[in-house]
Amino acid sequence: MSDQKQPVIAVGNAVDVELLREGFNRGFADYRYNMQMDPAAARAYMGYAGIAAEDCAVLIAEECGRTHGVGAALLAVRGEDGWCGGLSVAPEYRGHGWGRRLMEAQKRRGQERGLRRIRLEVRTENDPAGAVYRQVGFEPVRELLLWERDPRQGPLPLPFEPLEEGDPARVLQQFYGWHNLRLAWQRRKTNLLNYVAQRNCVGLTIPARDGAPVAYAIAELMPRSRPQPPGQAEMRLQIIDIAVDPAAELHDAARPLVQALQLRYVDALLTLYNEPADSRLNPIFASFGFRVYDRQYEMVLDL
Repeated sequence: MSDQKQPVIAVGNAVDVELLREGFNRGFADYRYNMQMDPAAARAYMGYAGIAAEDCAVLIAEECGRTHGVGAALLAVRGEDGWCGGLSVAPEYRGHGWGRRLMEAQKRRGQERGLRRIRLEVRTENDPAGAVYRQVGFEPVRELLLWERDPRQGPLPLPFEPLEEGDPARVLQQFYGWHNLRLAWQRRKTNLLNYVAQRNCVGLTIPARDGAPVAYAIAELMPRSRPQPPGQAEMRLQIIDIAVDPAAELHDAARPLVQALQLRYVDALLTLYNEPADSRLNPIFASFGFRVYDRQYEMVLDL
């Protein structure tokens, strides 16, 4: 970097969407999970997450005579709440304080927008990112679990209750209030409704004996993000959201729903993101052989 011009941070109306996407991709190129987005995927992500380019910050550098995005901090805004939809710095630009400066720019933008708080999630093992967030003032408030069940573990017991398919937006509108805990940003009702409007999701419910639903899941079947070795599942059923009627007996409602999901998608890897560590559903997942494959801290910055 010594022979190059110093990078600069662009914010507000100076943010170019393509440079923002490039900065995001460059910074996440070596991340554990596939976070690379083409232009269409970036537009979709920003749309359902509530991210506007003018609320973001992008780190810009001149390389070989051309301008490139080499880092990004994405900010979603809804009312008085904000969410950091990603902080990334390209590997060759790390160690110079750019991540902290991008987050400080995001913090200033949040204050300009009248936010009361900004939330984010960070892997519990990602110490460098966690340190940057703490420097800016974020504090961890709870742990979130990422669950998965490999189909090679074998089938679950057959449920007696039939799995019923419905419009995912209608299912969310009717039953989202069953949640007894505040969920992470991606699983807020507005974000979920935006997501299912753009994606090929399905709403699935399990009825009680009187026919009324007592549990639901919103799910999306998709290919795995990376090629898998022979014998491993090539498809993944992402459980976007799941909840049980609080008036129902937990095991009688949640267990047949999970059993029915596994039966319908018997060859798929079942995954669920960001379930609060104190969720009453976690023992159900564990009893059926789901494993926690990653953990995140939800962190909050009060403005």
